[in-house]
Order: sequence, then structure tokens, then C-alpha cells
Amino acid sequence: MSESQMQTSSELLSQSGAQGYTLRKDSLGLFDAIAQSVALLSLEMGIALSSSFAAASAGAAVPLAYVVAGLASLCLAYVIIRFTRRIASAGGLYTYIAQGLGPQAGFIGGWMYGGAFAAGASFTLAISSIFLDQLLEHLGLTLHWFVIFCVLLVLLFVLAFFDVRLSTRTQLLLSFIGLLSVLALAVIILARGGASGISFTPLSPAGLAGGWSSLFFAAIFSFTSFIGFEAAAVLGEETQRPRQAIPWAILTAVLVAIIYYVLVSFAMANGYGVAHIDQWARDEAPLDTLATRYAGAFLATLIDLMVAVGAFSATLAGVILASRMMFAVGRDGGLPAAFAVTHPRYKTPWVAILVVLALTLVLGAALGIQLGPFLFFGFMATTASLGILLAYILVALSGIVASIRARARGEGSPLVLAFDILLPLIAIVICAFTIYSSIVPVPQFPLNLAPYITAAWLVIGLGLLIALQLRNPQQVQRFGKILGEHAGE
Repeated sequence: MSESQMQTSSELLSQSGAQGYTLRKDSLGLFDAIAQSVALLSLEMGIALSSSFAAASAGAAVPLAYVVAGLASLCLAYVIIRFTRRIASAGGLYTYIAQGLGPQAGFIGGWMYGGAFAAGASFTLAISSIFLDQLLEHLGLTLHWFVIFCVLLVLLFVLAFFDVRLSTRTQLLLSFIGLLSVLALAVIILARGGASGISFTPLSPAGLAGGWSSLFFAAIFSFTSFIGFEAAAVLGEETQRPRQAIPWAILTAVLVAIIYYVLVSFAMANGYGVAHIDQWARDEAPLDTLATRYAGAFLATLIDLMVAVGAFSATLAGVILASRMMFAVGRDGGLPAAFAVTHPRYKTPWVAILVVLALTLVLGAALGIQLGPFLFFGFMATTASLGILLAYILVALSGIVASIRARARGEGSPLVLAFDILLPLIAIVICAFTIYSSIVPVPQFPLNLAPYITAAWLVIGLGLLIALQLRNPQQVQRFGKILGEHAGE
């Protein structure tokens, strides 16, 4: 980042601070940042909902599919980490895209990415609600899942509105407990020798159901379980030493996810038995099945509770992410200035938080009740993932452009440039193939509507950008320029 860019950013930040559009500086530490990224991954929910789809394609070699998806995530993480080492901004990917591809592309990337996570809070909260509803039924209590949904919505507001440390540390505690419960199941399965002795076939190509093509197709489902690893980036303006803490948080989240997914899926493959992977592929609740089989009803109930808790924690992290990005875009003038207003005491973007929660309520009431929570989850997850993957492609392209510009200024070595081009290209190919596999072959209703909704959201964003460009082109050029006080330290 050049000296003139840093000076412009400093001036803009000073102006916004004077207007009361500031977050609480240095209130978070490294573990808070890690909690944000790990919580949004919701590892318990990820393995519970995606592993069966991966097993249907890759057979017993599901752990290998998670390895491939993890390596693709590391390629994307490399790009994002390179940005976080230079830039501290609540805008996250919105700012990174603007830095490389320009303010207009930054706005569109932020529009797709922030909108996806704002909408995504509804389907993760629905999953949390339905799992809690099932647990209450075991206790003899009958309560409609949407009632639980509304109660959890109030709890979300409390945790997101007050001191951000309340949110991140709640996420850290809940994520830790959830991880331990599922890891305990994995250890029990392996200690008991699985269905027919421990087999290492799931870790080798011999476990593939249909050759290498089946592995990469399964990796598409596995890759969606890694979406959100970069969530800590939006805490750049609230974290101590963010240009060191945020990169570590992102890298830690990816590595933890790889180890967790590979270990747990290896145990699950042995739990069903290599010769009976078809049972896994057909099972909609594999963790519950295995916990009941190997540890009894108590652990099964506990894991169901942890999936609910993990989904709630992911929702909270999604609200934090979406509200911070809305705050940054509002501060830059891409959204109404009200989105950038922070509470005078708690320094949280309360207007943006309320908007995200209102959208969550509307989507849950309108689509969740009509479709049912599980179909609602599939529909919204597909729609949101398409928007996020488009943003991933844009940030990877931005990383390539930024690196080429840096090399033209004499910065970096040819070897670094090679990595800066090769790794983002791998990420782009994986993301593009994931998008393609999500829409071809055409899925059943209502999942077949997801691409059209994503396209409509993109068109709305382009229309808004054109209107902003015509009304105030100078303002548009400022998009992504406010980088936070830590940028360029």
C-alpha cells in the first residue's frame, strides 16, 4: 500500500470517526479472532450435514475429499492472509477486492458476500431451532421450531448488540464444547474398532467409489464446509495487532477444520464400515446414528445439542460478519449512513445488526415455515453459497492483480509472484467448479431457483452501483479506502 493511499485512508478514517462511525479499537485479542472464524465454520454442523453427500460420491474416501477441499481453502486463505497482513478493515473481502480490482468491483463483491451472510443467518438459526425442538421432544416438551427460532433471535440481539467480546467469547466457549463432543465420538468409534476393525482404506484412493472424478466431485460438497474460515477479517478494526492476529486466526481456522474433518470423517467411515458406506450416504443424521450405535442415547442427545449450539454460534458469527461489512460499506457511502452508526457506549453497529436480524426473521417466517426448516436450509445454503463463491473468485483475482502491481513497483521476488498467481488460480478453478456443480445438473425445486435469486441479487447490486456512480462518482472512488488505524503500521 503506497504512502498516498495510507494518507487518504487516514484522512477518511478521521472524518468518519468525527461523525461517530467508529468501532471499539483494540478490544479483541487473538483468541477472539480465532473464535469468529471457527464459529462461522460450525464444524459440528458441517460434518453432520455435508459428509453424507460426500460419501455418496467418494465412497469410503470422504477424508480424502476433505483433504482436497482443505488444500483449496488454503490456496484461498493464502490470498486473504496476504491482504490482512497489509490491511485492517471491518470491510473484509469488500475492502480487499476494492484494493485490487477497484472500488466498483469491491462494492459488488461486498454486496454479494455481505448479502449472502446476512441471508445465511436465517438458515443456520433454523437448523439450531429444529435440533433444539427435537431435544425438547425427548424431554416431553412440545414447542414449534419457529417459536424457538424467535427466542434465539432475541438472544442473538443481546449477544451482538452489547460488547463484541461477549459475542466472540460466547462463540469460543460454545465451539470448544461442540468440538470436544464430536471428537469424543470419533475416539470412541476408533477405540471400539469401528464396524469391522480399523481400516485405512478411507485415507487411500482404494476407498474411492468411482475413481478420481468421484473424489473431486465429493470435494465440492466438502469445500462448502470450509466457507467462512476468513470471517475474522471483519474484526480488523477491533482487534489488537490485527495485521498479526487476523492472519493467524484465519490460518488456524483452516488448519483446525482440515484436521477435524479428516479425523472425524475417518472415524465415521470406520463406524459404518468400509463395506457399508452406502448406509452413510443415505443417512440424514449420521452423527446421531453413530453416537447411538457406539455410545448410547446420552452422547447422541449431547451431540444433537452441540449441533444446535454450533449452528447458533455460526449464526452469531454470521451476524457479526454481515453487520461489520454493512458498517464499512455504509461508512464509505455505498449504503445509507445509518448502517455505519455505532452505539455510543458499546461501539457496535446496532443499525446494521437490527437489519440483519430483521432479515433473518422475515426469511424464517416467510420461507422457513412454508418450506420446512430442512428444505429451507438447503435452499438458503445453496443460494448464499453461490454469492459467497462469486466473492471468493473476485478476491482471488484481486490478489493476482495486487501482486502484479507490487512486482511492477519492484516489490517481492519472482518466486513470490509465482505463488501469488498460481494459488489464487487454483482457488478460482475450485470455486468456479463448485458453482457449476451446484447448478448442473439442475437440482429439484426449490433448489433450482437458487441461481436465479443469486443473479437477481447481482443485478440489483449493479443497478445500485450505477445509480451511485451517476449521482456521486467521487464518492464511489472512495469505496474500500478506509482501512482502519492499524493499516500500514
